[in-house]
Amino acid sequence: MIIRNGAVAISGAPRLIRTDIQVKGEKITALGRDLPSDGEREIDASGLEIFPGGIDPHVHFFDPGFPDKEDFFHGTAAAASGGITTVIDMPGTSDPPVINKRNLEHKRSIVEPKAVVDFAFFGGVSAQAYREGFPHWMRELAPLVPAFKTYATSGSTAFERLNHYQYSRVLEVARELHRPILVHAEDADFVLPATEDLREKENTPAAFAATRPELAETLAVFAVSEIAETLQAPLHIVHIGTARAAEIVAGRTTTTGETCPQYLAFDIDDFERIGSPLKITPPVKGPEEKHLLWNYLADGGIDFVASDHAPGTRAEKNTGSIWTDYAGIPGGPTIYPYLYSAGLRSGRLTLARFLEVTSAAAARRYGLDDRKGRIEVGMDADLTFVDPTAATVVHGADSPSKGKITPFEGMRLHGRVQITIVRGSVVYREGKVLSAGGTGRFLAPRNGE
Repeated sequence: MIIRNGAVAISGAPRLIRTDIQVKGEKITALGRDLPSDGEREIDASGLEIFPGGIDPHVHFFDPGFPDKEDFFHGTAAAASGGITTVIDMPGTSDPPVINKRNLEHKRSIVEPKAVVDFAFFGGVSAQAYREGFPHWMRELAPLVPAFKTYATSGSTAFERLNHYQYSRVLEVARELHRPILVHAEDADFVLPATEDLREKENTPAAFAATRPELAETLAVFAVSEIAETLQAPLHIVHIGTARAAEIVAGRTTTTGETCPQYLAFDIDDFERIGSPLKITPPVKGPEEKHLLWNYLADGGIDFVASDHAPGTRAEKNTGSIWTDYAGIPGGPTIYPYLYSAGLRSGRLTLARFLEVTSAAAARRYGLDDRKGRIEVGMDADLTFVDPTAATVVHGADSPSKGKITPFEGMRLHGRVQITIVRGSVVYREGKVLSAGGTGRFLAPRNGE
């Protein structure tokens, strides 16, 4: 296949370059002007910009176990519709949770035939896993997973939080295995008593947010990153929602962090206006936080962006109480279009930084950068084509995801994803998902490192 006439984001180039891309099998085999076709299929990309396929390194597809919320076909189809070619699925929101190799292989056997895009699984260390199989389960999972997810505060009885001592022991093993520990960073000693105190007093988004303020996040980030720093162990803070947390992460030597589009786009005023469609944990914060988070993202203090895709059903999102409404949104279809529009097109992100936060940095952190995250000869032919002259208007009802309730509803974004290619296979084109599943492949980190 030869892709002609596109403006291509070649790795290391300061601007888009007009060049052809040759793909043979699953790999990029040549870059250059006027490449000979030898009768190969051609795609005319005139007027389109071509980027490395987006990587969404934080999704919850609930499969197996809770397919009414999302399953792997609908989740990966939605990702492809938004220019994402690789996802990494979280361990604790499927049943059984991915806390050992047996559970991972069970999950893989079920979801791989459904996958439209490539995928990896994070392993998990819950309090249950710590009691039942630590550290053996971590060691057996390490060659198959890029990192291990944990919670400093957990709302799931099936995947309980770790305490500080458990974190110290888990991080020691993580150092041995060269695998980051991912932390949902909200302090349980703040969140749990605050929730008990406030939930019976007021049924408002502001009351819910007050149980999980900036301080609850920064307390957890500081505590666990201090343990990691002391041990010189790899740590990663997920869905950073407050600037002070980003500041702490940026000052550490072994800790990295991610944020999400919802923390860049919305604040507490939006939560009070929109209500449960914007209910997430950690909740969005004060109006000043999103501007500061953009600054940290632009200068590298925050490493990359993830969607935290975790849709709830319509019934779960509308229980009649902000306290029982489900916390989670379907972020996979909007992460790339939002970052293209609000980041690259707005000038908040340079081209180089846009490529980092949408693909390259996550590929490096999770040991996939031998295949993913760059347009270079020898890399997987994962490509996202964007029409810069078109617009995307977000309508949840139109998404391939089972999650139709989105806080981005009606938002108009500059640019539109036209084509998504995964390892040389066109899986999405001009509004249509072209794969029925099975085009996605399970990814293990490079050489078990």
